[in-house]
Amino acid sequence: MKPSDFLKLTITLISICLLPATGLAEDTNIIFKHDRTGVADEVNKMKDFDFELQERERDRMKEWNVEDSADALKVGDVYFEKGETEDAIIFYGIAIKIDPANTEAHAKYIDARNMEKENTPSHYHQAMEYWRKGMKDKAVDELILEIKENPDNEEARIKLNEIESR
Repeated sequence: MKPSDFLKLTITLISICLLPATGLAEDTNIIFKHDRTGVADEVNKMKDFDFELQERERDRMKEWNVEDSADALKVGDVYFEKGETEDAIIFYGIAIKIDPANTEAHAKYIDARNMEKENTPSHYHQAMEYWRKGMKDKAVDELILEIKENPDNEEARIKLNEIESR
């Protein structure tokens, strides 16, 4: 092999090694593609909703000194026994977030949600679903519909005032 061939081979090997290995690793950058304006704002609003929900959950956990999934499950049970299924659902959900393998929390969460659905008017139930997801405006709209259909629903009025005051 001539020295010039060896030099060409060496340069070729070095340049191959320096090229980025595009197919070897995953790209961790997320690119949002959209056809309309305002999508980035919607993404930011969802992040704000998520942060607000997490903040609410942390405050509730501090209130009750919840440190693990079992503690959250016990608090959920206290609310459930008092008939406050809405708060029970929140704490069962916290128990699941802390320990996704907690099958008892999953079962109680499902039972409480089914009980709430059976025992509450549809608009009120939907409002509570929106509220738990951090969708304040939609929760308010559903509560207003509930009050229009059932003007005597004092629980809906109280919840509407509570949500609007936050």
